[in-house]
Amino acid sequence: MRSPIVTNAATDPAFIASLPGCDFADAFSVTVPRRDLDAREVSAMFFSTPPAWAGALMDMRNAIMGRLGYKAPKIRKGFPVLRESATEVVSGLDDGHLDFRALTRIEAVDDGSRITLTTAVATHNWIGRAYLTAIMPFHKLIVRSMVRQLATRLTKNGLG
Repeated sequence: MRSPIVTNAATDPAFIASLPGCDFADAFSVTVPRRDLDAREVSAMFFSTPPAWAGALMDMRNAIMGRLGYKAPKIRKGFPVLRESATEVVSGLDDGHLDFRALTRIEAVDDGSRITLTTAVATHNWIGRAYLTAIMPFHKLIVRSMVRQLATRLTKNGLG
């Protein structure tokens, strides 16, 4: 089986508008040959299985932020769900330095389902802007890798 192809996708303007002051947004998409996907289950699977190297980066992030006096929330198991339907889940976290949202969307396509993960961030101060700048190269690598890993799991093993 060949590796799933993850592509950049257009961000949803309504989703971006739902986060006032959005400073950054991106979206990655992949198609899987399945039509039986539930957005809540897919979102939970996406956030629950980061690659080991991404987990190590998150541990480093938490250690650095802790030394700066900031108690970073544990985000390795996902974010609180803010809104959901069978085809979309919006999760996120509001913090003093930035607000974060993730949209997991499932759309039926000819050859299965398209899964799109959109990220949006609104920064509130210089700490948020500096943090966003520092993590941006890693964010893109991590999310793209996690979308590919998710598609591989869904294609090989079924959901869960």
